[in-house]
Amino acid sequence: MFQCTVVGYLGADAEAKNENGNEFITFRVAHTDRWKDANGVQKESTQWIDCIMSGHPNVFDYLKAGTLVYVTGHARLRCYSSAAARSFVAGITISVSVIELLGGSSDAVPKRLYSADGHQHDVQKFFFTDCPGEILTNGRGKQYAVDDNGWVMPLEQAQAQMAQQDQQAQAQGAQQGQQTQTQGLESKQSKSKKSTK
Repeated sequence: MFQCTVVGYLGADAEAKNENGNEFITFRVAHTDRWKDANGVQKESTQWIDCIMSGHPNVFDYLKAGTLVYVTGHARLRCYSSAAARSFVAGITISVSVIELLGGSSDAVPKRLYSADGHQHDVQKFFFTDCPGEILTNGRGKQYAVDDNGWVMPLEQAQAQMAQQDQQAQAQGAQQGQQTQTQGLESKQSKSKKSTK
């Protein structure tokens, strides 16, 4: 048995498939190694690993391009001819038994934030933590707001949302004020018509 563990980024969204009544999902993970050669020049090599997971796991909806994942499973080596390279190419396919989401390359909120007193708060995937109403910071001093329900977002995004909500509330208030004023005028006009009859 050839067990393999890979940490890498998804190259594209996972796909759900069905073959002869058997459901499974497929995705590709890119693992990049970086090093310096003898001349000090930065080099890198990316290996693409094809992954297959049977069934339709709950994690499927979160397997989007750019998401960092940890996968473990049985690996198979496959060889095929490449017309572009004019040679045989080897690839690895993993039958995934364990998958963990490690985050996305574009996640707006880090996994670990700190309150003013230095207390550490772990942020769950899709940005929820246990300290509603607080302002937290990451290790570099960037600030994040936690709403009353525990959802976390960058402070500037929260401030922009609050400003937008205030503008909408003011617009609704002005609109209601105009409707009330119009109704008042209509009421006065109907009363004056009745009194002149």
